[in-house]
Amino acid sequence: MPVWIALLALITAASVVAFALAAALLPGARRWWPLESSSPGWRWGGVLLAIGPMVATALLFQSLAAPRPATMEEIGIAQTIDVPGVTVLTDRGTPIRVKRLSAAVAPGAVPDGYVGRLIVAGGADALSNCHGWVFTDGEFCVDGARVDSILRENGYTPVVDPQPSDLIVYRDHDGVPSHTGIVQATGKKGFVLVESKWGQLDVYWHTPADQGYADHWEYWRSPRAGHRLDVHVGP
Repeated sequence: MPVWIALLALITAASVVAFALAAALLPGARRWWPLESSSPGWRWGGVLLAIGPMVATALLFQSLAAPRPATMEEIGIAQTIDVPGVTVLTDRGTPIRVKRLSAAVAPGAVPDGYVGRLIVAGGADALSNCHGWVFTDGEFCVDGARVDSILRENGYTPVVDPQPSDLIVYRDHDGVPSHTGIVQATGKKGFVLVESKWGQLDVYWHTPADQGYADHWEYWRSPRAGHRLDVHVGP
């Protein structure tokens, strides 16, 4: 529903409440009351009935007018371009083709609805996506469909007690990795702070839930030193 419709409904509901209050409280205005001979109880009942829709309309207007976190589709992602002759290799030697983003946005940009929920860590100048930020140190883009192969071939195992340097993997409704990040800190009561790159936007620190990629995530750990894949240049 457009915000202007909710605003018009709120103004109308407020006018009805004002009319009902005037008819109930002002002796001279009671001639406006449809049931002029009704008892005070009936008049106040009408006031309460009018207040209910006004409150409901006010809540609707607040929900529509409040800043809404941008979805990943709205944020978008820059076009990717091929990087001829460059592949990255898993620990088992499986080659994975990589790309780069064609453009990045200005550093420090925060998507709509996330102001106050993200810490800008920097990195908008890196022409990588989130997976490339994790697995190539921000040099390239890695397809999300290849993330499970990387996890399997680089010795990652799922864990339920995240620790700093563990991976966090978000999945879409089909189970395909849609976003990845690195755990930077943990604390009491399950607190987890994640670092991840959002498409062509910056690198942010955020809680696992403060993102628009997925509502399900999991943690992975590997005994290997770091997450970077071996970059191979050549035929």
